[in-house]
Amino acid sequence: MDLYHTTDLDGISIVNPDTDAMREVLTQLDSPAAEDADHPDVALVHDPSAWSISVYPNGTVTLENLAADDEPQYMHTISRPAALQLWQQLAQGQIEALQNQPWTPAGNTR
Repeated sequence: MDLYHTTDLDGISIVNPDTDAMREVLTQLDSPAAEDADHPDVALVHDPSAWSISVYPNGTVTLENLAADDEPQYMHTISRPAALQLWQQLAQGQIEALQNQPWTPAGNTR
């Protein structure tokens, strides 16, 4: 199994979280405390590949490789269940399947 981890609104990481733990981290985005959190997003990182998916309270999701100088790619108005599916794909190392999603390059508004 590949190593992956989530980071929550307080910057706390969980190593290799199961689906329920991922769902719980995503649920933080809907809490009143999200507005005052240390971090404006929650993220899952697939450590071997350095790919990361961040999810914001407004439903914006970013895909980026933390080891590359490339700009992140975006999707907007993504539901929490859809974000969970993206995280599950990333946790399983399904990078090509993720890259085939309808991402918008940085600099484009939609």
